[in-house]
Amino acid sequence: MPFNTPNLIPESEPVPERTETAEFVIRPLTIADVDMDYEAVMSSRDRIKGTFGPSDEWPSDDLTHEQDSIDVAWHHKEFQRRDAFTYAVTNTEETVEFGCLYVVPTDTDHDAAVYFWVSDAAVEQGLEAKIESHIRHWLSAAWPLTDYAYPGRDIPWDEWGPAK
Repeated sequence: MPFNTPNLIPESEPVPERTETAEFVIRPLTIADVDMDYEAVMSSRDRIKGTFGPSDEWPSDDLTHEQDSIDVAWHHKEFQRRDAFTYAVTNTEETVEFGCLYVVPTDTDHDAAVYFWVSDAAVEQGLEAKIESHIRHWLSAAWPLTDYAYPGRDIPWDEWGPAK
């Protein structure tokens, strides 16, 4: 590769691959998920806008399948490189995406920033709070990092350094 970026998780530490409940699965997002991801993103646009900050326009109303494919492939590669980690939150059959989880580097004093969104389908099934609770528990119990920032959730956007 023509560039190097620091690993978010050192090579000596395993990257948590999967967690499951009776209602959903959280596992790495891969390029094979693009159709499921695109459907979830586009059907839940209004709900998930602002996931990465109040002025962030993702997902745009005109997001194409091709652009989503590029985004998903990029996240897949980041995961392989250990730069950042994006997970799909799916139903137990892994046929419907309920959202995505992003564990990413930050230039703050925190070990990582955590962003996530849930789809309209997850909300309709009453899973929003369960998904959030499980994400928080899984990160604190299974991950080698200890200090997570949840911008826009635990930290107001106007206090979050990287979003300014």
